Amino acid sequence: MNISRIFLLIVILIAVGVAVFLISHPKQSSPAIQPIKLPVKEKIPAPEEGEKPEAAKIVEIKEIKDEIETKTEGEIIKYREESFYSKDDFSVILENEKEFRSQLIEGLNKRLIRVEAENFGIDFNQSKKSAILNCDIKGARYSTNSYDMHFILNGTARFGFDLYGFKEVGKKFIYEGEINGIPTKIILEFPYEFGHCHEHVWPK
Repeated sequence: MNISRIFLLIVILIAVGVAVFLISHPKQSSPAIQPIKLPVKEKIPAPEEGEKPEAAKIVEIKEIKDEIETKTEGEIIKYREESFYSKDDFSVILENEKEFRSQLIEGLNKRLIRVEAENFGIDFNQSKKSAILNCDIKGARYSTNSYDMHFILNGTARFGFDLYGFKEVGKKFIYEGEINGIPTKIILEFPYEFGHCHEHVWPK
């Protein structure tokens, strides 16, 4: 067997090994996220003696617009998401503020993959009828100034596209369009002009 055949055999074995590794270690996917549901505070007549009280009406809270921004600062990625709602849904949110905050944070934690989120803050803008969620993401940096954005993209599962679906504008990835019927704007900002693949970003 000559050297070229040996080299070819080694290349084939390496390729098979890589394929087996990728199959047996697939990228973790985020679970399906349940929509936020809150009770509507209605005036319910008091039940007569022997009758069961009427259950509170539960409504599903629906976003009508979404804006997501991330900004990298060393090992931390600052995450900001502003969700907009109808007048009626926003009124229900304010009536159930504590439960809404809990479900909003829980939903984000379920979407984030292989990272940790901390320092949560939620503010409300009554004039825009929006809720603004801020937090710090740790665990996305895999080497100095290089980041794995799988935590937010989940391949193409979350938005329907990966980094190649964004416009590259200076130090930012920008997307504006509809996702699942909701007008959405996404900005991923880095402290440098970058190179990238489907989900990884590094300095040029």
